[in-house]
This record gives sequence, structure tokens and C-alpha cells, in this order.
Amino acid sequence: MAVLSKSLRISFEIVNELYTAVGSGVLGILILIQHGFRTCEPLKTLSVVGLTAASLIFVFSRDREKLEPNKQKVIFITGCDSGIGFSIAQHASECGFTVIAGFLSLESKGSKEIRKLYGGDIIQIQLDITDRSSIYSAVQTLEHYFNKYRNSGLHAIVNNAGVMVFGEFEWQTERLIEEQVNVNLLGTFKTTKAFCPLLRKHKARLIIVSSHCALANLPGLAVYGATKAALSSWSDGLRVELEKYGIKVLTFIPGSFASQSNLMSRQLEHIQEMHDAFTPEQHIFYSDYFKRYNMYLSCIASPTDPKKIEDNKLYKVFENSLLDLHPKAVYKNEPLRYKIYHFLFKYSPTFIRDYFVIKFMTMPKYYPPSTNVDDYDLIDDI
Repeated sequence: MAVLSKSLRISFEIVNELYTAVGSGVLGILILIQHGFRTCEPLKTLSVVGLTAASLIFVFSRDREKLEPNKQKVIFITGCDSGIGFSIAQHASECGFTVIAGFLSLESKGSKEIRKLYGGDIIQIQLDITDRSSIYSAVQTLEHYFNKYRNSGLHAIVNNAGVMVFGEFEWQTERLIEEQVNVNLLGTFKTTKAFCPLLRKHKARLIIVSSHCALANLPGLAVYGATKAALSSWSDGLRVELEKYGIKVLTFIPGSFASQSNLMSRQLEHIQEMHDAFTPEQHIFYSDYFKRYNMYLSCIASPTDPKKIEDNKLYKVFENSLLDLHPKAVYKNEPLRYKIYHFLFKYSPTFIRDYFVIKFMTMPKYYPPSTNVDDYDLIDDI
């Protein structure tokens, strides 16, 4: 028993040191070497260092392996009327893929613009991801395409379609809450379920577009963030379920492009709907705050014609999600400001975390109805 106990202890120490070294990278290797010579255990140290170095070489060499895009690889993207979908559909086509783009309406401005710019190079289909018949019609369209072009294969489905309502939870009507859940969450579920046979047949990858709000939910976006967090959690479970069938599931977090994406193009309608649904008590309680809150949002809520997002890093991250031979679980595009804030959100005590959230959002302050707001600055300093 003593021999067994000693063997298990040594094995545990080796595994523990190996885990530490792999996690710490080059720094972990240097620490192990110093520790090994200090404790006169060079053989064990060299063994662990050798395994660590081999692991690091393997990991980094895998990351460099890339696929090549071509017209035989088909990318299907939902929600291409504007924003992220509108932009990545164009970029994927420019990379050399065959793109089949789903539009809520084939008469939308985004659909017409892509038709003008790309003609038939981007294949357009109508798709409402909340409508079962529309989803299955899209499945049949892709099946017919692959029957016609037998050398082609489905490379990826990009679940991008989504809606966002900006406003505090109490303000949002049941219809607005249900719309976000039905489109962002249930619509994505329904679409993916319908396309599972094609995903399995072609051993394609499934890319689920999430949001930074899934990493740290924010005031005013509590419902939207909840749907995106649910998608990220679902992606984790689905990744393990589908891996054995040859399907790679990954999450793509594109960053914040509210002013470019038209994600808030219907915000003025939403504001009116929320205001009209207020009770007399809510009108009194929120009156001034509601006005200032939505005036502040008006600069990013105005609908504009769809335009391609200008962010080279966004497209590089998206390309990696399509072309990495061994894709990561999560692909994230974030500016330095986001990295800093998300680090602070994650590791700060709650009261400090909430303070940083308020600074990150820089929304108008709330003053009780009896307060004379003229005595205060309306917006926090950044």
C-alpha cells in the first residue's frame, strides 16, 4: 500500500505540474526548470518540460492549419437584411465561398443593395426564423441546390438573425419581450433543428452569433442579454452533442456595432409602444427620466440605409471561424475598452462591478420626481 500511495502521489504531482506548465506556457516551463534544479529532481522536471513543450507545439501548430475557401463550400447565413448578416454575407462571398443569404424580406433595402452589388453571386432566399413553413422552405431550397450541384457541400450555417429592444425591463411590453425570445432564442433553435440533417450529412460547422451582453448583461439590455446568454449556454451543450457526428459548433461574438448595424432601427417604434403601455403611475414616476433616456439613445436609434460594417478585425475573426481546421469554441472580436471592462466586470466585487457597468454604459441618471434635475448634470462623465 505504501508503494501504491507513493506512486499515486508522484503521478499526481507530475500531472499537477504538467497542468500548471501547459496553462502558464513558457513562464510555466521556466518556473518548473528552476524548481527542478532547486529540488534536485532534474529527471522529473525534464519529463514534464518535454511534455509541456510538445503540447504547446501541438496546440500552436493546430491553430495555424487553415482551410481554403472555394465556390464548392457553401455558407448559409440568416438575418442578412442589415448589420452583421448584411456585412459578413458580402465578406464571405469576397473570400471565395458560395453564400446563400436569408432575408426576412427580399424587398428589404439590404436585399436590394446586395442584389445590386453582387447579382447572383450571393443567392438570396426569404427566411423568417419564427415561421416553421419558412424555415422548411429554406431547407428544401438548400437540398435542391446540393442535388443540382453535387460537387458542392455545406460548409457552415451562421445563425445570425436577431432583434434588440433597448429599454428597462419594466418598460418593455410583453410583446417586445416575447419578440426577442422568439427571434433570438426560439427562432435559432427551430432553424438549427430543421437543418440538423444537412449539418450531419455534410459534416458542416454551426456558427452561433452571440453578443458581449452574454458575457456581462447590461442595464437596458436585460432581456436581449438573457437571450444571448442562453444561446451561448446552448452552444456549449450542443457542441458536445454534435461533435461525434462531425459537426463543429462554435460561438461568434462580433462586438458592438449598434450605430452601424441597424439593430436598433425600430427603437423609435419601441419607445412609443413602451410609452403608450405605461400606467398613470408609471407616467408620473418615469416621466422625465424616460424622456432623457430615450433622447440619449436617439443618436444610435435612427434607421439608416444598410451599409457594410468597417472593421477589419471583425472580418479576420469571422474568417478564422470559417477557416480554422480545428476551430475554437468561441471567437470574439472586442476592442481594448471592452477587454478592460469585461475583465473588471468578471473579477471585481459586485458593488465595484456595478459601478464599472454604470461607467461603461454612461446612460442618463435617474432622479426621483421631486428632485430638481436642473441642478444636476444629465449624463455621467465617461
